[in-house]
Amino acid sequence: MSFCLRLLACVLLLAAVPVASARAGEPAAVLATYAYTRYDRAAALQPLAEHLQRRLGRAVEVRVLESPRALAAALRDGTVDAAVTNTFVYLGVRDLPAIRAAAVFDVPPATLDAYRGVLVARRDGPAATMAAVQAGAARLRYAQVIPGSTSGGLVQDLFLASRGLSTAQFASTRQAGTHEAALAAVVEGSADLAAFADAPWQARQREGRAGDLVELWRSPPIPPGPLVCRDGGRIDCARLASLLAALHDDAPAALAAVVAAWSEAAGATRLIPVEAAPYDALTAGFADAAAGRAALDKLL
Repeated sequence: MSFCLRLLACVLLLAAVPVASARAGEPAAVLATYAYTRYDRAAALQPLAEHLQRRLGRAVEVRVLESPRALAAALRDGTVDAAVTNTFVYLGVRDLPAIRAAAVFDVPPATLDAYRGVLVARRDGPAATMAAVQAGAARLRYAQVIPGSTSGGLVQDLFLASRGLSTAQFASTRQAGTHEAALAAVVEGSADLAAFADAPWQARQREGRAGDLVELWRSPPIPPGPLVCRDGGRIDCARLASLLAALHDDAPAALAAVVAAWSEAAGATRLIPVEAAPYDALTAGFADAAAGRAALDKLL
């Protein structure tokens, strides 16, 4: 074999070695999210972690925490370097000096319009109007999806808080587990009032089966939670933002895997910079920004 061929073979061999091995003693960066029953989010994030590992030159570990609240806490205490959030988590951490919004899904208008939360009650029940909810909260059974669900609890709780109500004032608050189960609770009468995503509610109306229920409130479109980075951690946030902006070209399969595990990202084909206005709109019902911030802190 000629010298040039031997040299080329050595270069190719070195290129095949995982970049993380060059820093074997360095602790892995942590890319995290929260668990949701419908999706295997560890598998969904693994291709992205592998892409980041190759480009950043260090090991990247995927971690799936038990809830959005746990993810927000991990971002606050620095045990997570980057995360795929939901809107609940992002609203709770975006004012922290160390948190940087790296990118967000560029979702089609139809997806954005469909991602809303609703409050629904039985038409013949004790929560059939908002006035009845406010007057009789202490006697009402409230169903939500999971702790920290944006469309299945957060936006509804923010709306209720803007009306002077908190979940502590209800006779009971139940976590149903899925949006469909929260809807079923109010249909079956085991809950007087339920918070869940707009999609199953729209489906029930299309099927002509919504006559026994009444919609008390429907949120504005909810922007999806962005991918965030923690300054001073094991990932350079500016570098991460650059890699995510090019993900649709450099690792389209990794982007598709993440999109497939978040229904609110359906149809997204790239990641784009984050704008503040759509998130500000979610607390616009409060008298001032401080009141909205206080309500968010209480929910977290």
